[in-house]
Amino acid sequence: MDTLTEGAQAGNAGKPRNKRVVSPPETAVLNPEMPETAPRLRRSVAWTLAGNLTYALCQWGMLAVLANSGDAVAAGQFALGLAVAAPVFMLTNLQLRGAQATDARLEFRFSHYFTLRLLVTCAGVAAIGSVLLLGRYEVSGAAVIAFVAAAKAIEALSDIVAGLLQRHERLDQVAVAMITKGVLSLAAFAFCYHRTQSLVTAVAAMTAVWMAVFAAYDLRRARELVGSGSFIGWEPRTIRALALKTAPLGAVMALGSLAVNIPRYVLVQHSGTRELGIFASLAYVVLAATFVVNALGQSSLVRLSKMFAEQNYSEFWLLLKKSAGFGLGVGIAGVLFSAVFGRAALAWLYRPEYADHVHALEVLAATVGISAVASFLGYGMTASRSFIQQLPVMLVTTATCGVSSFVLIPRFGIAGAAYALLITAVVQAVMTGVVLGCVVRSRRAA
Repeated sequence: MDTLTEGAQAGNAGKPRNKRVVSPPETAVLNPEMPETAPRLRRSVAWTLAGNLTYALCQWGMLAVLANSGDAVAAGQFALGLAVAAPVFMLTNLQLRGAQATDARLEFRFSHYFTLRLLVTCAGVAAIGSVLLLGRYEVSGAAVIAFVAAAKAIEALSDIVAGLLQRHERLDQVAVAMITKGVLSLAAFAFCYHRTQSLVTAVAAMTAVWMAVFAAYDLRRARELVGSGSFIGWEPRTIRALALKTAPLGAVMALGSLAVNIPRYVLVQHSGTRELGIFASLAYVVLAATFVVNALGQSSLVRLSKMFAEQNYSEFWLLLKKSAGFGLGVGIAGVLFSAVFGRAALAWLYRPEYADHVHALEVLAATVGISAVASFLGYGMTASRSFIQQLPVMLVTTATCGVSSFVLIPRFGIAGAAYALLITAVVQAVMTGVVLGCVVRSRRAA
């Protein structure tokens, strides 16, 4: 998601030649019982799909609990908490999971990735704290955002362990963690909300479950791979080099998350928290399709990076084309389902008034198909270690989303937010395809 780029070489400039960023001993402490042959792609996809789908359904289940209680305002508060926290942690996460999973040459050790993630996660928590201090939030709304930020911090640490497992193509273990976390957190969330009718208590319970799964399962899996080595690698020079190399990815992920959430910000300002709660509930109905796409992309990421490193460009493009075709098929199926069964499904899943927005559901389903193409091409960019090249793409994408949101939402409301996301997905897919084509051509020429 391995040939070193010029940016990577620049990141290592100035280092003595007799010093390596990665020392061989870490490869020696890998679990000897791990199979030398990577699992088949279909098996990896199946496990990842199961984990992502279960996790997505459980996340949607939390919104469904709030929507079925008749409290669209609480659903809006929950969605706003995610919308505030997500871009901050996308920026500070630096997409270290993808960088670690494609680090086929072991340029950096796991301890370097974990240490940097720990540092930037603390920075993310501090940034959210500043937002809460400077913003004019109600006490309950601020508490929800704070607990969501804590959950995102735990998720960030779990994510870096998932990158280690993904590099060794143990996506089955990643899936087990996601399934466990999703099911237990949904149960805790629903139980606490029904008992207390307090969103703050429910989100706090969700955060506690995430922490327990990270401590009991994720850290254990990481220990099996790194052996007796330390998780903390405090080597400032190396940490700084890793941070500089992955900083463009952090900006790309933050801009991508911002682009997804800009319509929510505009919608809540223009129409209120209740409308945001309805839109978020609609979006989660089609979110499962996005997790299907990500399952295939995450499963093929390591293979794509090996193909690119070995200059096997024809197979590289073939896998991307197949994946993009699959994503388009998912989007088309979603549009057809929404057109035929959408109204009844919304009335059954939520409440009758949600069915009035079935057109927005159809637009969101179409957005999934186009976004899938953009996502797979983005995985190709990451597999080629083309980090800085993704930044201008996301700058234009985010600007497009901002303009579309401010133009369409005041006129069309919830449907306008869906239109803005569709236009944004088209721009992102086209630009990512063009830039990736230029990257491959330049590598061939080199």
